[in-house]
Amino acid sequence: MSPSLSSVSRRVAVAVAVSIGAVILLPGVAGAAFPGANGTIVYQSTQQATASGCPPYTTSELFTVVPAGQLDCTGYTDQHAFVSPDGSEVIFASNRDVGSTSTQLYTMPLSTAPLGTPVEVSQNLPSGASDDYPSWAPAAPSDQNTVIFQRTLAGGQPQLYTENLSVPDSATPVFSSPTGFIDTEPVYDPSNANEIAFVRSTSTGPSQIYTYNSSTHALVNLSAANGDAANNDWKPDFAPSPNGSGVELIVFQSDRPTTAQGTSNGPCSGTQLYTVSDQAPASGTTIAPVFQTWTGSPSSPTGIQVCATSKNASGSTVLVADENPVFSPDGTEVAFDQVGFNGVSNTQDIFTAYAPFSDNAGKFGQVVDLTPNFATDLAPNWAPVQPGASTPETPVALLLPLGGAGVIGAAVLVAARRRRALAWPAP
Repeated sequence: MSPSLSSVSRRVAVAVAVSIGAVILLPGVAGAAFPGANGTIVYQSTQQATASGCPPYTTSELFTVVPAGQLDCTGYTDQHAFVSPDGSEVIFASNRDVGSTSTQLYTMPLSTAPLGTPVEVSQNLPSGASDDYPSWAPAAPSDQNTVIFQRTLAGGQPQLYTENLSVPDSATPVFSSPTGFIDTEPVYDPSNANEIAFVRSTSTGPSQIYTYNSSTHALVNLSAANGDAANNDWKPDFAPSPNGSGVELIVFQSDRPTTAQGTSNGPCSGTQLYTVSDQAPASGTTIAPVFQTWTGSPSSPTGIQVCATSKNASGSTVLVADENPVFSPDGTEVAFDQVGFNGVSNTQDIFTAYAPFSDNAGKFGQVVDLTPNFATDLAPNWAPVQPGASTPETPVALLLPLGGAGVIGAAVLVAARRRRALAWPAP
């Protein structure tokens, strides 16, 4: 099942083990939700507010790393931020106007100075309903206007909807509703506006990763790629463009059984990260662990899974879960959240790790804790930098960092909300 509002206070169970070397295996052409240079990372956190005038303690606000900053300040739960194709704004879910058990969708500029002013964009939301897990459709900077999200009606199950943010009353179900399934966590293929990945489950069955093509109406269960569809897979994220063979990778988290690797490192604890081709199972591509051992000269991945590890409060190495993966815009890294150690106690932190490419020699498997604080940090989303994004509005510069964890220096401008409709034929 998908995480809920209560996930901000969740901690992952750990078991003592000894860490071993590892790398992550990713394709040569990959990225975050949308391709570009690596900008800042947006995430939700329970950390104490840093902006002037904010309540001293909040439930879950939106923050950025490198540069560190705070995007909003409400005292309510803001979660599951997703950066627009041109990197100028974010869409997210919040319970600020609808109470503790429901959320609506909001957009605001990706700028930390001053704090942004959110715009509520949920349309036709019935009483007691909730919108969550939004994702932008691929579009040019001046045309980004369409989103997909999950909507849960009062007493019902989550279903997928699309919406043109500039057109009132345009919220439309993707499938004939209700489907009889629980459909959650949708994300667009950033190189194909006709394709999405999402999570489908039943009230008693496992969560599976599916793709759906609105042009061909093809519905594919990617979780069955290796003949194992009995485990829970969720939180998919596309690579932004296919490789030379037209294959695009999807990264996700799963509680599927992990291979025991001896008493020193395995089996793993909690969910781990995996990849699968968007053309599986027809392509014959198997589901592969992201973190693998690397041997030989020249080095190559072995396919043997390496468990995620961290330190506990006593300084011992422990097995932990990896969650909420997202590609970097330039394809060299993946961001995710994991139990971390801040020197006093365990926290949930945002991490990044390098992919094993020649331009990252010496950094294979290097995992970096970006938020070693005392809070619960979850659900990262990596902003692309798209030079030249412009707007007739007064530009607001977003300063990005120089170096460090694969993030480069640049500036983007807040784009005007000029939007176009994106056709989505009924299945």
